[in-house]
Amino acid sequence: MTVAPTSAASTGNAQPLGAAIRRRRLDAGLTLVQLAAKAELSQPFLSQVENDRAQPSMESLLRIARALDTTPQLLFDPPADHDAPLTVVRAGDDAGLPAYRALVAGDAPFHVVEFTDLPREFVDAWTHEGFEAAYVVSGEVEVDVNGTITRLAAGDSVSYDARLPHRHRTVSRRPARLLLIETSTRHPHL
Repeated sequence: MTVAPTSAASTGNAQPLGAAIRRRRLDAGLTLVQLAAKAELSQPFLSQVENDRAQPSMESLLRIARALDTTPQLLFDPPADHDAPLTVVRAGDDAGLPAYRALVAGDAPFHVVEFTDLPREFVDAWTHEGFEAAYVVSGEVEVDVNGTITRLAAGDSVSYDARLPHRHRTVSRRPARLLLIETSTRHPHL
């Protein structure tokens, strides 16, 4: 018997980014006004983000993540249907969030996020536990890890200890596509 793979959108388990941010905010015991102040963002903008009426830039996403003591990647809460033999994330599943989308279930031992709208200027670097790798699908990207800037073209990758300050930006005329793969915990060999 063959069981059809489950699409993330069809499981009903997908939680939009705004709902994931709201859940984390409430779990932290913060009001919308308090989170906006901690993230140095306006309360109306943050309300729009939580209601999926606005999409935060990478810089805003970083501010929100820091204010919630997490990473931007962990703000994504993709589906995890443990009864299904596999879960498929289709290209159109996150049509409302074209700048980034999670490609692997949130409770996996690693996270994969596709970015299609990297900033042209570096935003503040972030750090977190674990190990991270960046793979350029298309375009050109600069990756700054602890002050060392590396230029990557399509097909290139870089990996690093995620506890080091790191950030990414596009240097292409067209938007670059970047996959970020991170472990959810520190690698035992680091």
